[in-house]
Amino acid sequence: MNIKEIIIDSIKYPFLDWKKILILGLIVVICQFPLDIISPFNLHYGLTYPFLVIALLINCFIIGYFFKIIQYSLKDTRELPKFRKWVNLFKNGFKVTCVSFIYSIPVTLPLIILNSDLFNFYSYTPGFIIIIMGEILLAYLHWDVIWVSIQFFVYILYFLILFPISLMAIANMANNGGKLRYAFEFKVIFDKIKNIGWIKFYSWYLLTGVINLLIFLIGVLIGFILILVHTFPFEKLIAPLILTPYIYIFFSRSIALIYQSDNTI
Repeated sequence: MNIKEIIIDSIKYPFLDWKKILILGLIVVICQFPLDIISPFNLHYGLTYPFLVIALLINCFIIGYFFKIIQYSLKDTRELPKFRKWVNLFKNGFKVTCVSFIYSIPVTLPLIILNSDLFNFYSYTPGFIIIIMGEILLAYLHWDVIWVSIQFFVYILYFLILFPISLMAIANMANNGGKLRYAFEFKVIFDKIKNIGWIKFYSWYLLTGVINLLIFLIGVLIGFILILVHTFPFEKLIAPLILTPYIYIFFSRSIALIYQSDNTI
């Protein structure tokens, strides 16, 4: 399939079964609920982590369904998978989460190390010295610019290199019975991308990113309109209940199709 066929197929795919979009949307809403509970009070008294853990565990079901769509699509199954075998959904979602985390380590680890050094420096520096001594203040501002620049460079590195490769790693794992080790067959993964064609691969990646952004903007616009007509709380549910699951289904379908596509554009 060429890029146009992949995108058109993936856009149409979620509409095959609205019921499954809503079921996935309901799980997204449930996952969002623990995050909504987090308040300044919880942050102050260190009660944030239990809610984050709960949200992460629920999110494994969402990612598990995302993974199941990839598996179904790689088997040329046209229909959306059913919500069943919840234990397997959770296990696969957890494995995908682990794979994504491991692929993000080259980005997150340097940021954690640099941020820790910065924190240690300022935690042992009296605040009044920074305020009084202009040179130290300028040094701080200079470091702040450098820190933002480093973060920007690292995030660009992640989203342009590591993240798209991790998507092919997840697809490769899905294509091999969900076995974790296949997500780290780097030679096979890079050979697959080479066979697809690097230009085609990144054209697909950027185009799907633009489509996801457009869907997000549509959601913002719809939410704004609903606020104007006083339909609370529907404006808060439109994104997690419909748009977010649509993006998940669209994106997972397109990952499977680009993975099994040849090198024609």
